[in-house]
Amino acid sequence: MSSVYPSQYHLPELTAHLVSLLERRRVAFDAWDEKAEAALLEAAREALSEAGKQFRELADDQPYWRRTTDALLGVALPRYLRLAKAQHELEKRGYGAWRGGDFISRASYAAVGLLLGVVVLRTAIPNWLEPLPLALFIGGPLIPDLQAWFAKRRYAKQLFALVEDMKAEDVERRVYQPLGIDEGAAGSMGPEVRRKDADSTKR
Repeated sequence: MSSVYPSQYHLPELTAHLVSLLERRRVAFDAWDEKAEAALLEAAREALSEAGKQFRELADDQPYWRRTTDALLGVALPRYLRLAKAQHELEKRGYGAWRGGDFISRASYAAVGLLLGVVVLRTAIPNWLEPLPLALFIGGPLIPDLQAWFAKRRYAKQLFALVEDMKAEDVERRVYQPLGIDEGAAGSMGPEVRRKDADSTKR
């Protein structure tokens, strides 16, 4: 039955919507604590409540919506919160960069490159090693930025994988749906249709 509904009410799209919403809210918190997590959970429930109101205007299929919200609240949301907590804490630590990637740390990387350059000029080393001190002198100050870039890229991939996994979850829930008339389909039939079905059964 879910295939007949607009994609915005499918499990993967709803997951992507929640992730996007919660990511915008997450950055406003200085620290990840119970209060911050509770606020994100409340924001997720409010978003689902609003989506549920819109869905009910489209279809009378509460079993479908209940299965969908159960998957979001029981599978997608807990996984997102685990990923977000780790990322939030990493961000607050400056992505693990030495001294948080401040000016002193960047200057130190450049100084190390300069020092190595002097050592290279005074010692006999293989020619292929000669560009390394220069690379460290020029690129050293960018090391904290590279650490942040790789961390953000990894996190984006994790969130993308979450949405992709919910696509598989959506397919599995439809495949293993109990046999018989879909509850939502039965609920969406008008009383006239259900009465006729009951009369035909008695005959």
